[in-house]
Amino acid sequence: MRFVQRLFFDPEPPTEEQLTRGRRCLIAESAVAGVLYSIGTGNFLTGYLTQMGASVSFCALMAMIPQAGCILQFFSPLLFERMHQRKLAIWLLCAAFRFSLALTFLAPMALGLQGPAAEGTAFVLYTIAFLAAGLVTPGLQHMTLGLAPPHARGRFFALKDIVTNLVSSSCNMLLGRLLDWQIDQGHAVAGYLMVGVLCLTLAAMDATLLASTRENPVAFTSRMRLTDIAIPLRDKTFRPVLFYSVLGGLAGGFATPFLVVYQMRVLGLSHTFLTTVGVVSALVGMAGSWYWGRCADRTTWRRVIRLTAAFNLSCTLGWAFIQPGFALWAAPVLLVVSAACSGGANNASVNLQYACSPESGKTAYIGVTSALASFAACASAAVGTALQPVLEGALGPNSIRVMFVIAGVGGFANLLANGSRLPRTK
Repeated sequence: MRFVQRLFFDPEPPTEEQLTRGRRCLIAESAVAGVLYSIGTGNFLTGYLTQMGASVSFCALMAMIPQAGCILQFFSPLLFERMHQRKLAIWLLCAAFRFSLALTFLAPMALGLQGPAAEGTAFVLYTIAFLAAGLVTPGLQHMTLGLAPPHARGRFFALKDIVTNLVSSSCNMLLGRLLDWQIDQGHAVAGYLMVGVLCLTLAAMDATLLASTRENPVAFTSRMRLTDIAIPLRDKTFRPVLFYSVLGGLAGGFATPFLVVYQMRVLGLSHTFLTTVGVVSALVGMAGSWYWGRCADRTTWRRVIRLTAAFNLSCTLGWAFIQPGFALWAAPVLLVVSAACSGGANNASVNLQYACSPESGKTAYIGVTSALASFAACASAAVGTALQPVLEGALGPNSIRVMFVIAGVGGFANLLANGSRLPRTK
């Protein structure tokens, strides 16, 4: 008990040396978590589901689950806003997320399940994983923001993204080559079992690193009630940030579940190709994260959001025009440009929310914003998932291209209408 108390409920305030070590542990944990997340939400999951015999609509349904799980961020503040020391709750939920994600790959094949039974087991485990992820995300984000150096947040988040991208892309490239080799040898089941064992190992590493991170306890707590979740909606200063995030999720969610399926089934791109391009994307992404972090320190988070959104939305529209004949050179361009902007866009959004929210209730502001954006994206994805089979009957593979056009046009409309209203805050 003393060990647990010292690890999770240390009564002494953290020293600067402990906070520095905590930042290093958090950077390493982010790298491990990044590998797990990319395996669980990218081409590996799509290939695994295809191996099961899953349809395009089922693959898209699984791709919606991460967004659906984020809806629980509505209720996350009811848990975290009551705590000075949140590390144990964060650790337990992160462990539930990582281990359930690993079992998504392991359990169906280890139990010898096939058809609907295998798909149902994967669906349940994957849903549990991302429900835990949705509930923990605002708390983990607040913990990370609380550890970041106050006057160098851009550099800290850039360094974290650089390390995460480097580790994630290297592991993904190696895993992609090994998996394609296993598939070529006719050992696809063994290949995906290998992926599951790796995920289980990474989950254990992540739990160890997160437990070793020294948190900076929050100074303000509150006994939030369910009705208090509406406070960010009533905050006139924060409302532009909220509207921009929600409408951006509404536009982006329409096509996102189909991207990896489109890359693999329509454009015919392999695991090896996608993970190899991922390495180049990661290198560009590291430079992008550093650039956007420094840009934010010199200017404002709003400027970073608007610039990165313009590039990302152009890439979304670009996917609608790629054909299999030139996908081998065109797809890497879109992937690389998106990677160069994604880290900066995410960090800018979270930091702008953090800067525009009051000291007491930051978890609520961040959680409600993310939950509403995820709810909008999930609803939009559900419409897209229902619409795609109907369009497929008339348009065939071009049905997915229509999704990208709608998502891109809607995103640019939101950027033009609401991007200029974002606060000019560092």
